[in-house]
Amino acid sequence: MSPSRIESHRVELTELGLGTRVLEAGTGPVVLMLHGNPDNADEWAPLIARLSDRYRCIAPDFPGYGQSPEPPQTFSYSIADQMRFVDAVAQAMRVTEPVILVVHDTGGMVGTAWAAANPGRLRGMVITNTVAFDGFPWFPIARQWGNASFYGRIRASLGMTALGLRGGALFKRIFGAQCPQLGPEELDRFAASFARNPDAKRTALRQFRQIMKPGFFRDFAAMRERILAQVPCRVVWGDNDRFIPVRFAHAFGCKQVRILPDAGHWVALIAPEALAAEVEALG
Repeated sequence: MSPSRIESHRVELTELGLGTRVLEAGTGPVVLMLHGNPDNADEWAPLIARLSDRYRCIAPDFPGYGQSPEPPQTFSYSIADQMRFVDAVAQAMRVTEPVILVVHDTGGMVGTAWAAANPGRLRGMVITNTVAFDGFPWFPIARQWGNASFYGRIRASLGMTALGLRGGALFKRIFGAQCPQLGPEELDRFAASFARNPDAKRTALRQFRQIMKPGFFRDFAAMRERILAQVPCRVVWGDNDRFIPVRFAHAFGCKQVRILPDAGHWVALIAPEALAAEVEALG
């Protein structure tokens, strides 16, 4: 069978006071995909292409990213707000059966919390290159974005402005050096959807100021234990990740761990066939 055409839906989540874009393709068991930063639902297009002939694939833009506008201030990017977002998307897309949850990067933060709170709603979970660990040694750009002091906010805002200059040239140079696995087309896509998108950049600062607060990950060890006790899980990790080192592939505690040499941080973009195989292994 050939993959289904990806449809883009504008979904209004009235209970949260915001709207978002959701990509959807295929029929069958539901695979819910939660993207990372600084990407959006388009991160999952290569994986959707490999699964949509036998799965119903659903991938939302988190508020403020991709084609979703910056959320209102009432949406704080707390764990609770992000879990409510996942619930609202599932309800809007009429998802009633257990899902296979696939998470990456910042999507893994809310995905871990949501899975721990809703193990009965999962058929399985695939984790790739994500942060879900208390005491994680944050990389420099995250520390800059998450600095909530007066001068820290000014520096971060100025830095975000600089990333968008000259069509995102500075962003592509820095991000390309950090993620050498990405080609020119992907770098152009990131520049358009993030570096030249004021909503996405403001949202990223709001999000990182939240997740960098002391204690944000305090309960994540217990969450991981709860998930592993009740949900089949698989970890797929790209080696040579400049942001989240490969040693954290084993920190989740999952028995099924697959390391992909040279895949880097962006497994869904660089090795979607390997990620698809792990989803299929869950049924």
